[in-house]
Parts: sequence; C-alpha cells; structure tokens
Amino acid sequence: MAVARYFGSVDLFITMTTNPNWPEIQCELLPGQTSYDRPDLVARVFKLKLEELIDDIYKRKVFGAVLAYVYVVEFQKRGLPHIHILVTLDRNFQLRNPSDIDSCISAQWPDAQKYPLLFETIKSCMVHGPCGNINLNAPCMKNGICSKGYPKPYQQSTSIAEDGYPLYMRPDNHRKFPVTVHHQTMHDVDNQWIIPYNFYLSLKYNCHINVESVATFKTLKYCFKYIHKGPDRAMLQYELDEIKTYIDGRYIGAPEGIWRTFHFALHEQFPPVVRLQVCF
Repeated sequence: MAVARYFGSVDLFITMTTNPNWPEIQCELLPGQTSYDRPDLVARVFKLKLEELIDDIYKRKVFGAVLAYVYVVEFQKRGLPHIHILVTLDRNFQLRNPSDIDSCISAQWPDAQKYPLLFETIKSCMVHGPCGNINLNAPCMKNGICSKGYPKPYQQSTSIAEDGYPLYMRPDNHRKFPVTVHHQTMHDVDNQWIIPYNFYLSLKYNCHINVESVATFKTLKYCFKYIHKGPDRAMLQYELDEIKTYIDGRYIGAPEGIWRTFHFALHEQFPPVVRLQVCF
C-alpha cells in the first residue's frame, strides 16, 4: 500500500497462467511424459516467461513508461503457476478514457484471416467457460449463476461503469466460433465470452494472459486484496476418538515445491519498500 500511497491508483491488472503446451516444455518431455510429470521443467520455463514479461512491461514499455509494479506468484491446485501483476503507469500514459483502453485492451474475437496465430491463442486460452446453461458444472458456477458475470452483455463501445470497472467493447458482429465444452461437445461462442487481452502479449506468449484496466480508485482496494489473499488451502478430514475433526492446512503442489526449492521469488515490487525498525 506504500507504493499506491506514493504513486496513486494502479492502471493495469495483469494475470498470466502457464500454458503446458509451450514448445519449451513439450520439446523437453520424454516419450509418454506430460507436463505434470515434470514440475521442475514447468517452474523453470514459467520463471523465464515471467522475467520476459516484466522486461516487456518495465524495460520495453509496451504500455508506456512504468512508475511502479507489484507482482505475486501463485499456484493452482492442479499445479500450474500463474502471476498477478499491478502496474502503475506514468501520468502521460495512463488510460484516462475509453479510447485509451481500446488502444491496448480487446475483448472480442480477432480477425482469423489477418491474425491466425493470435486467433488460435484466443480460442484456446482466452474464452471463458462456456458456462451457464451450456455447462452447469463449470467451476465458476455459484448457485446457478456464473460468479465471473459471463456471458457479458454486448457493448458497441467501451465505457466505464459506476462501480469503476470498464465495460469493454463487445460488438454483436456475428463472429461465432466453435469451442469445446467440458472436453466433449462443441458450442459456438461470440464476443460475450472473450476474456480481455492485449494483442501483443497474447500473440507473443501464447497463453492465458488477462489484461484489465483499473479505471478508477474504487477498484484499487480489490486489486491489492486479490493479489495478497494468500496461498491455497485444503480441508482435510480424519477420525479421532470417533469424533470427526477437520484441519485447515496449506495446499502445496509439486510445482510450488520446486519453485520454493529453487528459491525463485514469490513476490516482487518496484520500487522496493523496506520497513525500517525504529529504535529509541
């Protein structure tokens, strides 16, 4: 919060998740192996991708000059590492209006003929669900409703809602493409199901990389709470003296264990903030 207090509100909230089909992983697997058999390989490759992403954001300035950033590395229960990044841009590069947001964030299908590689990435990594009546057993479903708010309503132009969250342009341009639902059936999805992304980053990294605009100061508290929510936990049940007791314990998968064994950083921020001891 010291970073936010000094530099002001965050401008971008970026999430990147490991793609187990990255060629850097697949080329090193032995016959019959999958990425889940090599957590050390997954951790090393993701570490390299993470460093490259930070260089793109801070050194190469793909979004403009950066004043500060904070990131944390987390791990899904199935093991794949992912990162949450908060980026504060220089005042001259902040996303102040809908046209600024449209210049670096899209939430619609790309042109399959013009950008074939990007299209395949969006189709495989950036389509939410589908959930709802199409798949009631989707992980995002809570009490029969998608907890993420999908499918999103059509938007002819980008706007900013009263709660501070941007409503990205999702035109009803009749672009529908089939995606696999629950590893079985195919269903046509349109722009209502596309997760916001950046053209350059999605094309370069070929993975799930969600880019969101933090349009107002109201969303700042949520972002910082989200990235500092702590590690995954699991509920264990056992029987002791015929009384069922539950233990709330840490859940650590193989990639996280490898990550910690290699002493890779789980958190980083720029500029660094050090809490000094006060002596009397």
